[in-house]
Amino acid sequence: MAKTERKPSHGDEKLYALRHSTAHVMAGAVLELMPDAKFGFGPPVADGFYYDFDLPRPLQPEDLGKIEAKMREVVKANHAFEHRDMSVKEALDFFRARNQTYKVDQIEKLAADGTSKDSDDRVEGGKVSLYQHNGFVDLCRGPHVARTGDIKAFKLLSIAGAYWRGNERNPQLQRIYGTVWPSQAELDAYLEKLKEIERRDHRALGKDLELFRIDDELGSGLVLWLPNLSIVREELETWWRKVHHERGYTLVYTPHIAHEKIYQRSGHLEKYGENMYGPLALDEGTQNFWIKPMNCPGHIKVFQSKVHSYRELPMRIGELGTVYRYERGGTLHGMLRVRGFTQDDSHIFCSWDQAQAEIGGVFDLAMEFLRVFGYSDPKIYLSTRPVKRLGTDELWDKAEKALADALGVREVPYDIDEGGGVFYAPKIDIKVMDAIGREWQGPTIQIDLNLPERFDVTFVNAQGQRERAVMIHRVLFGSLERFVGGLIEHYAGNFPLWLNWEQATVIPIRDSAFDYGRSVADRLGSRGFRVKLDQQGDMRARIKAAQERKSSYMLIVGDKEAAAGTVSVRRRGSRDEERGVTLDAFLERVSEERDSKALPADFVGHREPSAGDAMA
Repeated sequence: MAKTERKPSHGDEKLYALRHSTAHVMAGAVLELMPDAKFGFGPPVADGFYYDFDLPRPLQPEDLGKIEAKMREVVKANHAFEHRDMSVKEALDFFRARNQTYKVDQIEKLAADGTSKDSDDRVEGGKVSLYQHNGFVDLCRGPHVARTGDIKAFKLLSIAGAYWRGNERNPQLQRIYGTVWPSQAELDAYLEKLKEIERRDHRALGKDLELFRIDDELGSGLVLWLPNLSIVREELETWWRKVHHERGYTLVYTPHIAHEKIYQRSGHLEKYGENMYGPLALDEGTQNFWIKPMNCPGHIKVFQSKVHSYRELPMRIGELGTVYRYERGGTLHGMLRVRGFTQDDSHIFCSWDQAQAEIGGVFDLAMEFLRVFGYSDPKIYLSTRPVKRLGTDELWDKAEKALADALGVREVPYDIDEGGGVFYAPKIDIKVMDAIGREWQGPTIQIDLNLPERFDVTFVNAQGQRERAVMIHRVLFGSLERFVGGLIEHYAGNFPLWLNWEQATVIPIRDSAFDYGRSVADRLGSRGFRVKLDQQGDMRARIKAAQERKSSYMLIVGDKEAAAGTVSVRRRGSRDEERGVTLDAFLERVSEERDSKALPADFVGHREPSAGDAMA
């Protein structure tokens, strides 16, 4: 069984065992249909399971139905899941005889190392654990349900590619995803949710709405922000800068490449080098430069540009800094997993006496930030020291206490993620639910116990002595690419008015109303609204096109409206029109909606009335 991080979405022990058992039943069905099949890993995952196969031919969508039918035969036969242990030698002989080369590779690795980072399998007392049902035997530690008949409501979902052990230098396998639930009602509800997820897929919406593009000639994992989505980004960045200026941040810019000596000192080359781009040999090969994977070292150099007194602290440094990291091709996913992205990195340099208040300020900002975008039900985690870490226990004690105290003062409920911190820092993780109940990683707040030591980051204290500064690292957006890709799905493309690329479309009914339509568009434009004047074609077709473009409002004008100085208003997603609205009244309404950053009425998670509801 592949090693997967156990998460709440994987279910309790019973659900976890159900998903694990169904993966085995699927693998056995594949072997019956394709006797030459070889098996990789097959773990439970969030909401289901998968299994990787090396098969004699590519799978086709119709194969899923055949495999499902065979699985149902096995379920109906109600075979027992039986456990046994084998010595390493017996297990190697067993799987070699069946030409299961990936299982042999796994057992050999386990015999050498005892455990594997790729799986939960292990060697204990010179033996490995196996499970069997209906003649199908797999290397596995469980858990499982008692019998195949305990598996009721399941469905195979899709086929994908995957590399053995996740390494593109290894053979490529075929992965089958499936889902299973305790009842048919739960399965049906999940399948409906999948339909909604597909409807919201940011890659499809990105193409339909002309938002972004990944061009193979430019390079996979590199995002082209098209004009519509560039407007969204511009609005987000403008607001981000305003918020940070108001909270005392100094905004900076740091280079996109740097000499390798800074990454040697930071430890990135040693611990992160395989994810970095470079080296770039410059000056006839005498100097090596690397493309920056993180903004932290640059911000330290900004802080160290002069000696700081304790009176100047805290110093809050922020940057919308673009970084580049190598991600394996098989992991890339639209805007959500990319190789070049812009992070809203900020680093706060302060004393330990100031640390709790600064962490609290960042936390408050993060909560305000999430509410603006309609993210709900935040789950707060305090991630503590891992076994392998840098820094003394005394420093970890102080850092964890500062984080915990900042949450405690606010009486915020949170869970302890024991050992979940990174090797250089404990952290606060904020996870949120989107409009359809999916969990997303939100802002993070860390106290870095590594870089201040490596770079000797100090300030002059009240006694005139150099003192090590505390370095708080935080992101709100995280990656702008990932955040905006998530927003596309969160809003299903229906962006709030303040972010929308087309805030209003003016549609004259007939030629005689064209001049008035133009004056309406000009008036809106003079108030800073993004407006399209659509004069060509059938009126119904123009309204439909505006709806498809996700225009926030359609203003329909004819001779009657021109004479009265009014507009007929149709809100996005609605068939109703509000007639006889004066242009001044409309401008007042939408200005309030824009300036308050109200969520739109067609946002599925929307609960409070917005300015747009007044026109419903």
